[in-house]
Amino acid sequence: MALNWEDIRYRGDIRDVQELYDSYRIEDYLEAFEANRHHQDEGVRENLLKHGIRLTGQLSPRIFRLHAETAAALEVAGDAEIFCLPDSDMNAFAVLDIREDRTHSLIGITAGALEHLEDAEIKFILGHEMGHFLCGHNRLNAVFSTDERNPKATVLPPFGESLFLRWRKKAEVSADRAGLLVCRDFHAAARALLKITFGLTEKNLNLEIDALVAQIDEISGSTEMIEEAFASHPLLPVRLKALELFAGSERAKRNGCDVLPGTLADDALEDGVDRLVVLSRRYPTKPLDVAMMHVLAMAGVLVLGADADVSDEEVKLLVQQLHTVFTDEPEDVIVTDREEIARRLPEACRVIVEQGDDDAKQFLLSRIAEIALADGALMDSEAEQIHEVAKMLEVPEKVTYAVIVGAAQSVGFRADAKLNRIAAQLRRSLSP
Repeated sequence: MALNWEDIRYRGDIRDVQELYDSYRIEDYLEAFEANRHHQDEGVRENLLKHGIRLTGQLSPRIFRLHAETAAALEVAGDAEIFCLPDSDMNAFAVLDIREDRTHSLIGITAGALEHLEDAEIKFILGHEMGHFLCGHNRLNAVFSTDERNPKATVLPPFGESLFLRWRKKAEVSADRAGLLVCRDFHAAARALLKITFGLTEKNLNLEIDALVAQIDEISGSTEMIEEAFASHPLLPVRLKALELFAGSERAKRNGCDVLPGTLADDALEDGVDRLVVLSRRYPTKPLDVAMMHVLAMAGVLVLGADADVSDEEVKLLVQQLHTVFTDEPEDVIVTDREEIARRLPEACRVIVEQGDDDAKQFLLSRIAEIALADGALMDSEAEQIHEVAKMLEVPEKVTYAVIVGAAQSVGFRADAKLNRIAAQLRRSLSP
């Protein structure tokens, strides 16, 4: 039975890739990038030939055999080249080297991984890396920026970059499924992930996978633990649990991978993985931080509606502030219903009064003032809204005035009202 990659891939991976193509129209850029790479050889393969060892059947019969078995399990031609790199750490990667005459699929795996991983564990790693090829993940790496003049990680705007970085974590879930299809041993797959991530082997850790997978259940019950647990290793517990769900699913069995008991339905599988992935999203968990986010969102909307003209500059700044400081999904926390704001805003302010300090209150008022200033003017009605929020936060009036003036001194009037009028006149005159 032929493997169905659209069936195997995690739906969060598929949806995010589609959004990158639809919202940011990256197809044209990717084609231009690839056309440039055809003519500008970066020597990726030559660099691997120079610093590593290409593992052929003669040099490494074991790895060559495991690679052939991996390709057969994934029903693909085994034309990817594998290189051993001189590094005692356990690691692996996959990369495309685009040339004028062809594109090379290259897999690098360190000497440390080859020496310390068992056959089934290596097959999981090889399957994982080949899974990235088969899912088309590697092509999207072209959006990374290598220009030192660009302070961002990618060529995408802030929201696009945030989406791309979130997607990369979801892509690992799909690639892990490919690895499991190859090794057909959940515990071997989990051991490989643990060894690669932490460098530990059975000498220093009793790899009791069931106990380690259960760790995610304990973490998910504590908001404080979530925030700390995913600070440096955001996905290992999530990946282990997500892979366990897949291993016991109808989807795995439908694609010839019957490694754990269970017949978890497709929707239940993906819903479960969605809940796991949410644990690693950027979203406040402490009550004070949650309250500050909601006060900024609701007070920002009140300032937006304080005068008759809701400018694009004001709206964009509110969304950008929420995105920069609090969450990858600011649109989900913005409330526009006035009755709901009237009910919820005092409650959120009360949390800040009880748990926050003066710096937290002034930080919020400053951000709200910046929104009011974004259209190039501070209206009396906007200032009144800022003072109303300040009263809820129990901030003295003289401090509120100082914060408003400080915001103007710090960021200035972000838009030029006269320039906007000139631009509007030009647009009207150019319209047919």
